[in-house]
Amino acid sequence: MTDLQKTSKYQDIAKTAHCLFWKFGIKRVTVEEICEEAGVSKMTFYRYFSNKTEVAKEVIDNLFKESLISYRALMAEDIPFAEKVKKQILLKFEGTKEISSELIKDIYGGQIPELKEYWESRSDDILQEVLSNFREAQEKGWINKHVNVDFIPYYSEKIFEIVSDERAIGLYDNVQGLIMELVNLFFYGLLPHDPERNE
Repeated sequence: MTDLQKTSKYQDIAKTAHCLFWKFGIKRVTVEEICEEAGVSKMTFYRYFSNKTEVAKEVIDNLFKESLISYRALMAEDIPFAEKVKKQILLKFEGTKEISSELIKDIYGGQIPELKEYWESRSDDILQEVLSNFREAQEKGWINKHVNVDFIPYYSEKIFEIVSDERAIGLYDNVQGLIMELVNLFFYGLLPHDPERNE
């Protein structure tokens, strides 16, 4: 973290932007609205961020840093892998609370191409670590031995497409419901099964 990022004004702007983006999406929120909510002038905003996209990148960075810390702490717990999977779902649930369909469309739907690319690059960092953990779990017989772990990144890309699809979103009360459905399908599949079997 740079000295600039440690200042209270910087943190206030980033936190305010996070709240507004989460509620209204990125495109709909203006620099003026961020400044008003954060209690700073536009001059102060531009001292720390060159534009709204840059503050959005900071929000994304913070989100992924927090997610990675939580994920690593979970994976270090001395509990069965199946329990870790359940806790991952709960983490995802907490992480998507109050998320707006506008934000999903702005990022996943490619409404702001630069941010979609940035999100995907940050996602890939975490994904590689998750894949490594999944391969290890597969070798130990904790997950289905028939699953092609390398298929997961492709599957993840398709999930991003689904959560930005208006028709899919319309099937649920909110975007979080759709995200959790996709996460549950990913981890548990459609049909009931015996968790003791690896077939």
